[in-house]
Amino acid sequence: MSMLIINGSPRKNGAVRAITDQFSTGAQEAGQEVTQFDVGVNPLPMLSVDQENNFQLTDQRLDQLKQAMSLADTIVFTTPLYLFGMSAQMKTVVDYMQFWDHELRQEKTGVLIAVSTTDNFDHVKSEFKEIFDEFGWRFGGQVLAGKVTGPDHLRFYPQVAYELGKSL
Repeated sequence: MSMLIINGSPRKNGAVRAITDQFSTGAQEAGQEVTQFDVGVNPLPMLSVDQENNFQLTDQRLDQLKQAMSLADTIVFTTPLYLFGMSAQMKTVVDYMQFWDHELRQEKTGVLIAVSTTDNFDHVKSEFKEIFDEFGWRFGGQVLAGKVTGPDHLRFYPQVAYELGKSL
């Protein structure tokens, strides 16, 4: 089974990365072939249009992401929360997904890992539920790490992420 983890955190060594790494370790120990695609530190170009008002969808990294998403059995979205929503980097991924309907409307599993300084995940949970439902994906679980102020304050969330990764 192949798993793609899309990391939407702009922090190289932040809490999202630490929790995601534990999730990845668990998934690999369970036999998953894990690929990580970073859009946080190395963001995709924002959605734009040309002079004729056509969306610009040609970019080497976009093609790589679309291919990786198409081939993966499980897609994991990892993001910090900013004002209760996903990072701008992750939102860019979601914006492009609307153009990849044919490639993504397959039997897949979607997972959400979100990290916040608060414990209110209602908005991001709703968004990702709608995204997974739109593409007909099975919900594989979530790690909602609340009241996390940094990579030194992760509490039990890395273990929860590890266990979820191992269960898939």
